[in-house]
Amino acid sequence: MPAGQLQRRLGLFSAISITVGGVIGSGIFFKPLIVSQSLPGQGWIFLLWIGLGVVSLFGAFAYAELGAMLPEAGGQYAFLREGWGRMVAYLYGWTFYWVINSGTLAALALAFADNLLPLLAVDMQAEKVSPRLKLVAAAAVVVVLGTINHFGVVLGALLQNLSMVAKLGALGLIVLGGLCVAGAGDTAPAVAAAATIPALQLGGLVTAFSSIFWAYEGWYTLPFSAAELRRPERHLPLGLIVGMVIVIAVYAAVNAVYLRVVPFDEMRTLQLDTEVPMLTVARVFSPQVAHYLTLLIAVSVMGAANTNFLSCPRAFYAMGNDGLVPKALTWVHPRWGTPTVAIWTQALWSLLLIVGLRGFNDVTEFVVFASFIFYALTVAAVYRLRRRRPDLPRPYRCAFYPWSPALFIVVAITFVVAQLRDPDKQNNALIGLGILAAGAIVYLLQHRRRQPPPAVSA
Repeated sequence: MPAGQLQRRLGLFSAISITVGGVIGSGIFFKPLIVSQSLPGQGWIFLLWIGLGVVSLFGAFAYAELGAMLPEAGGQYAFLREGWGRMVAYLYGWTFYWVINSGTLAALALAFADNLLPLLAVDMQAEKVSPRLKLVAAAAVVVVLGTINHFGVVLGALLQNLSMVAKLGALGLIVLGGLCVAGAGDTAPAVAAAATIPALQLGGLVTAFSSIFWAYEGWYTLPFSAAELRRPERHLPLGLIVGMVIVIAVYAAVNAVYLRVVPFDEMRTLQLDTEVPMLTVARVFSPQVAHYLTLLIAVSVMGAANTNFLSCPRAFYAMGNDGLVPKALTWVHPRWGTPTVAIWTQALWSLLLIVGLRGFNDVTEFVVFASFIFYALTVAAVYRLRRRRPDLPRPYRCAFYPWSPALFIVVAITFVVAQLRDPDKQNNALIGLGILAAGAIVYLLQHRRRQPPPAVSA
């Protein structure tokens, strides 16, 4: 059966929803607790949630220039290939497959199960000791999302749009409810101030950075779908920038409500990852409404996981076209116009990770570390391509160039080095470097096999 081609069916609203839906997932619900326990005061919370959001926005400026200039399937893979060559691009694809995309998808699927099963009266304490239904539910959501995206990019985008509207509407209600509580007077119980305020430490700062960057993880996904945008030169930069501005505003507002309703000193004493949003909703509305917040979180996480299927297999499609992965990954379904082999290959590996995955926070730190190495290289490609390829058309130019990409690169490198130096984060970082080294070995072996044999002298 002949292969088809990727089809340009996505408009501006879908572009924005891919960005917003890909970013807002588990982080705004799971990470506020660990962030509060890592920092000495609530001023630091606002500084980092907004500041690191702006840093991510600066990265999006650079990706917008690259994406409008190179509107092809593959996104970040294509940017690295054009900027730094095939080996760097291959190492990104290698890490993306084994760690970044698959690890994100597996972690989100498990988070989905953690929030859906309590609504079905499942004993979560028993599942924590011996997970069974949790693994079934996580695997099921991967299969369902893979099936939806198998049958067409429009169907996957429709799910993305609906989940974005649902999660923004629900988060908006939390913010409005919090404002009403603030207007009516403080209903949170009085909490004695901590006897001593913990000093800011490198380990706490790295934990907070890693947690907040996980909450912003996903801003890079839209360029993977550039070949399916109707007007990539316009819709890609607008989708990235407008989407990130929306996310930063939502995160700042939601954190303000969290801290208004659950005081900082009380927040630090909580135990469960989702206890901050649950307690907030219980006090703003009622405990009954808080019970159904888990459904919101499940929908939000599902929308974020859908982005992995909607956009990311296009990187494998581009790598296959370059001959760096099996040619089967380039196959596009002639009827549905989707890279079905790439979609199901990624789904299979994610299912295997779900079975062996241990620790949501460990996985997210691992993913963020591996991601930021390539984020820095990709943003740096803006400088390299402006110098080497000034002739390429640039429908959008990176805002605040050269300072915005420079700031992003400095923050990214500092964050990677800090993780390598922090004893608590070092193990995950070294595993990430080990996977990179393995990819380099595989690439060199493949490249060596492709070299023609040396000529034999007479």
